[in-house]
Amino acid sequence: LDRAGIAYNVLTAAQDQDEAQVVAMAGQAGRVTIATNMAGRGTDIKLGKGVAEAGGLHVIISERHDAARIDRQLAGRSARQGDPGSVGAILSLADAILDQDRVVLGRGLVTRLMPVLGTWLGGLALRRAQRAAERIHSRMRRDLMRLDRRLSDMLSFSGVQE
Repeated sequence: LDRAGIAYNVLTAAQDQDEAQVVAMAGQAGRVTIATNMAGRGTDIKLGKGVAEAGGLHVIISERHDAARIDRQLAGRSARQGDPGSVGAILSLADAILDQDRVVLGRGLVTRLMPVLGTWLGGLALRRAQRAAERIHSRMRRDLMRLDRRLSDMLSFSGVQE
């Protein structure tokens, strides 16, 4: 963006005071806002003059998250409340979610078959990786709750309650 001379704002969900204003202005013509998935939560993006006629807010997803729910939330930032909009993704087989041992289709196999099978195979690998990550996180939450209950039982005092 710098080399192309395109002005932009970067949000990391750490700029509490200015963040909502920057996100709210993301719907103005010619505005480029780069944000993490947590930035601007709860802030409505109103489209500026001429933006709806030009196609509305366009969201570009640059990486997939462990939970497909977060990807859907990001995509949902466009085309809200009847406004036009679109979403696209620029993804890589080197994406962190595909760079883990839990992916059933290995990245090497996906890379070799991509020219033949196209992006369909990459999408399959991505969906499998997200489902595997979601299962792992669910198991971790369940185990943590079980441990919390056990510790609570072990550390509770016996005797008559007052």
